Amino acid sequence: MHALRIWRIYNIANNMKKPQSIKIIGGGISGLSTALALKTKEIDYEIYEQNSEITYENVGLGISANIFPILKEWSLLDKTREIGAEIKNFHFVDQNLKYIKSFVMDKPPLSVNRRLFYDLLKDRLDKEKIHLNSQKTVAEFSQNEIVISADGINSTTRKKVYPQLNLRDSNQILWRGITQINLDHKFKNSYHDFVGNNLRFAIIHSGQNYYSWYIIKEKDKTENRTLDGEILKSYFKNYNPIVSEVIEKSKNIYFSEVFDISPNKRKNLNWFVSNNLMIGDAIHPTTPNMANGACLAMEDSYLLASLLADKKASTETIFTEFQKRRTKKINPVTNQSWWFGKMLHQKNGVMDYLLKIGIKTTPKCLFDSIYSNVLIETTKNNIVGNRADGRES
Repeated sequence: MHALRIWRIYNIANNMKKPQSIKIIGGGISGLSTALALKTKEIDYEIYEQNSEITYENVGLGISANIFPILKEWSLLDKTREIGAEIKNFHFVDQNLKYIKSFVMDKPPLSVNRRLFYDLLKDRLDKEKIHLNSQKTVAEFSQNEIVISADGINSTTRKKVYPQLNLRDSNQILWRGITQINLDHKFKNSYHDFVGNNLRFAIIHSGQNYYSWYIIKEKDKTENRTLDGEILKSYFKNYNPIVSEVIEKSKNIYFSEVFDISPNKRKNLNWFVSNNLMIGDAIHPTTPNMANGACLAMEDSYLLASLLADKKASTETIFTEFQKRRTKKINPVTNQSWWFGKMLHQKNGVMDYLLKIGIKTTPKCLFDSIYSNVLIETTKNNIVGNRADGRES
């Protein structure tokens, strides 16, 4: 009896030490990476996804060098390299594919198919912990449970907590896709950004003979949501033929509008209420101009799991510290992405000409300085961390 009593006391104490299961609403990149980050820290998790499957469109995804240590810890870096391409060169070009400005990337990012990357994340997770066709909201969980809202730019949680926090409309629209095509060697391991004429088109090598591409255009009076490749090609009738060829050979085209949330609008707002925290696009969506939205989400996940692994701190303390650290990086990146996108769209012919002259004459060190905010690494022990180029932030 004495031995049985001791065993019961030990079992109760042991169970009390076990971390509770973290509930994650949303199976997008924020939700999947949060689950994987928690699993890596041996913290239990459950994902609740509203759709019948977890997948994504065949579009490009940029992964900057500061994410590589995170992917390595998640045992995904080598596999990510296998499915993508290292972007060693960046080029601004005009409509005739004449090079305006080119530079070598000191810390080359990876370009991958977003759908394939989702599969890598998903395959590392426990299938029984992923609940599909779930319409669960924060209110349906116990008040004692930690719930992470990773439900994207149209977050139900955010709309309920902060109904006054509206998305900021860039007045720009976006088309994306991935094309399997044989291109000249100069396109390999490269990013070509066609700028000018109040229009953008980009071709990015994304592994083997696959190239991701996107179009960014200002909304017109009709707010054209077309998925018709012929109409999209008509925007570029005076461009180098490679643009139309890439669009024409793309099997799938995806449309979206471009929004973010102004950092000033959420400046004094908590990202959490009680045991519920909003992460990723649910609280800090950014425009795609710095190609860093998914990276910010993965950094969120990594830091959050690292803080939660410290069982000495309260949930409120962890969430407060998390927001403090992430704000320092996310706000500059969001603002730079917004203004960079605005700068590259000039309606006036004179301003469009000056834009190209400005890009041509801007020294590489200035581009590096702008991009350095992206390369800041997120660590558990540093509020901001170290840049991936080795310099202190």
